[in-house]
Amino acid sequence: MTHPEWVDSLRALPEGARVVIRLPNGGALAEVLLACFDLRLVSVPVHPRSTDAEVAQLIDRVYASAVVDTPKSAPGLIRITKPHGGRPDHEDARGLAFIMFTSGSTGRPKGVMLSRDAVTGNASKVAALHGFSPERPHATCLPLYHVNALMMSLLGTRLTGAPLVLQSRFSPAGYFAELASKGVRTASIVPALLHELVRVRPAWPDSLDYLITAAAPLSSDLAAEFHRLYGPRLRQGYGMTEAVNFSFVTPMLDDSEFVRQYVEHAPPVGLPLPGTEFELRSGEVWLRSPDLMAGYWEEPAITAETIDQDGWLRTNDMGELRDGLLVLRGRRVETFNRGGEKYYPIDIEARWRSAGLSGEFAAVPVGDPALGQEIGLVFEKNDIAQLRAVFNDRRVRPAVATSGEVLTTDTGKLRRREMGLPLAVRRDNAEQYEEILDYARATAVKIISSPHKPDCAQAAHMYNQAVSLVHTHPESDRPAVHPRTAAHECFDALAEFWPVLADGSGSGEEMMHQHRGLWARFNTQWPLVSYAELMADVVKSGTFLHGRVLELGSGVGNTTSLIDGHVKGEFVWSDRVPQLVERGRWQGRGIVFDLDEEPPVGLGQFDTIMATNVLHCVADKEKTLRRLTALLNDGGRLILSEGASPTTTEGTPWALDYLCSLWGGWWDRGGFRTRWEWMAMFEQAGLRPGGFSALHAGRHDLGGVVWASK
Repeated sequence: MTHPEWVDSLRALPEGARVVIRLPNGGALAEVLLACFDLRLVSVPVHPRSTDAEVAQLIDRVYASAVVDTPKSAPGLIRITKPHGGRPDHEDARGLAFIMFTSGSTGRPKGVMLSRDAVTGNASKVAALHGFSPERPHATCLPLYHVNALMMSLLGTRLTGAPLVLQSRFSPAGYFAELASKGVRTASIVPALLHELVRVRPAWPDSLDYLITAAAPLSSDLAAEFHRLYGPRLRQGYGMTEAVNFSFVTPMLDDSEFVRQYVEHAPPVGLPLPGTEFELRSGEVWLRSPDLMAGYWEEPAITAETIDQDGWLRTNDMGELRDGLLVLRGRRVETFNRGGEKYYPIDIEARWRSAGLSGEFAAVPVGDPALGQEIGLVFEKNDIAQLRAVFNDRRVRPAVATSGEVLTTDTGKLRRREMGLPLAVRRDNAEQYEEILDYARATAVKIISSPHKPDCAQAAHMYNQAVSLVHTHPESDRPAVHPRTAAHECFDALAEFWPVLADGSGSGEEMMHQHRGLWARFNTQWPLVSYAELMADVVKSGTFLHGRVLELGSGVGNTTSLIDGHVKGEFVWSDRVPQLVERGRWQGRGIVFDLDEEPPVGLGQFDTIMATNVLHCVADKEKTLRRLTALLNDGGRLILSEGASPTTTEGTPWALDYLCSLWGGWWDRGGFRTRWEWMAMFEQAGLRPGGFSALHAGRHDLGGVVWASK
């Protein structure tokens, strides 16, 4: 080492003293960890990118006697500092080798106390399982500040005399080239890096027997790609910091058995290590072994919740046995509870892969006001066809999907809850929607049976829509239990006004003029208000209201009033009707903007453009979308809340479809579009489809919010 005096500094510390270590992954970190182990000091390794403030907090928590890091002015050197207040005689430190702090993704990081006996026991068993010996070099590309590389690779090779090959920074071709040059027999990896490996496809090293994968779930899709390239030379294991490292390892399988276990089904994590017992309690994995943690540092209550009086460790992982091998089904705390129905995210993801979804993605929990939780999807690959195939699986269809980075912890575990937090879902009342459908059908029957047959194009369109509703929505005798709305009044007005509509002597606007205030109530009451509410939920949950925001077609303020005051920047709201703009009293400024024409001069660029049930009314949607794309800053978002028709696979029209045909801009311009049509039009306009939040009412898909980015 450049400064060997650091060893003398460590030797001066008493046994049991805690040493916080913040060093880059590599040989220097390995030497310091082994030196502390030999000197019976307690290592507290932390991520090298931990801030000074985070390290200071950790020093206080463990009463550290020393800190090992590198000075910023000379990053290649090792520096040891000794903070004041160390307590080397702390009773919880007796017999410890390491305190490993969790990532803290679900709360304050907990310090897992690992004794010397536990770590040597586990490392020896895993080393024996993989045949570590002086003649069989082992390699790792994983960080030594996590238990996998620290216990199996560093201590395992130290205890057996096996040569260890460390790669500080992973590169697929470089990793395999180094394994080949050093004659490595076994090597570790994690699924995220395995994905990079099969993408690059380097030649398999002649000396390498197999790879060992762990830390995060391995998908069948990735296992299949690996098998296609390299055969069955892969072994998956399972463990957790609280159990030192590995508790289960899958045995080597022949080609056909590998395909059956890893490719045709969810890959297993294997058989328990010698001396490890396990139980499945209501599907949850519990472990008992001499190699468990001593507890959480200064957290006796949490320790008691995790390890029972009989020495059984609660893993919070759900599992089942298949052919005697343990197969994990996800975290107990990650189980999604959708209206009382329990779903395991790993099962959902497997189903989505079988439906054709590829690349990196994750099932995430999303708060639902009605069901408690809904299923969300975060994906990195924009493919409308794949999303549609997944959405067609009604049992586990995502209620919301968004493109973005699939977030993981340092050890590769998915940060599902964090990804789900900025997403929003909403559903309509299924019973109430069926009631308005019944009312719409009853009114449609009156129109169809009327002696006044349509004598103009608009009335003919309404008539045909009414016929379609009657044919696809069966008559019902269900009693109405929900209060009447403005939509009911509009249907009544339509039935009365039909004769003059049929012959073309009257218009929808004239009908509304006879019912003062009905138009505004129709637009701001259910069911149309549901689209405004979902839009408001979506834009307020994420970062859509930051920067310059433009709302199109504000009208009577259905959405505008819900987001008023929430825009973190300049807010411009607009409508094509000057009188409606003049009436607006919301934050920002109102402008007249007719979407069938060029944007107003000097409007500028926006970070977000949003519209609720507006874009389907424009004459040339593709042209309008291109104009709006030009108004977006790079990375800006276009967000639409739009209804959909039909709402079922049987072709049931949206309940208000023929009613809305009273007005121009609906019947003569195609009415609602599906989310898939909007996504396709986004792509044609030069936008990247970003996602959707679906609005459902029982079996009816009512459209919802869809967005894209520039």
